Amino acid sequence: MKTRWMKNHEPSDEDIRDEILRLLMTLRKDETICATDAARQFGSKWRQHMPQVFEVAANMVRDGMIEITQRGEIVDVDERTLEAIRGPLRIKLIPPKQEPSLRLDDRPRSDDDRKDDDDLEDDDLEDDEDAEEA
Repeated sequence: MKTRWMKNHEPSDEDIRDEILRLLMTLRKDETICATDAARQFGSKWRQHMPQVFEVAANMVRDGMIEITQRGEIVDVDERTLEAIRGPLRIKLIPPKQEPSLRLDDRPRSDDDRKDDDDLEDDDLEDDEDAEEA
């Protein structure tokens, strides 16, 4: 098996994180990788890396970067250990959350804006008084 990592090199958490992200970036939206896909990138003895891959992936879940599912259900990484999990785990990239854009009415207002509003209200009151007199 050809990998981009040296055979005798023990991957760091950062190496695993980068590999998970690299694999996910090659996919379309909502596609997933298997957790073993990341471990297999580190050589033919990939099974020995699974605990570390799971721990790195769990930290990525906590950071809001990915979600881990099993049989379509989200895995709570704080309640389940790798030893308690049987079967494949799927990893999906979560798009970064974007702040909702402010509507024009919701934007922060300056003192000048408030003064303009006060002037408009005064004009409205004058128009109302003129209408009552007529």
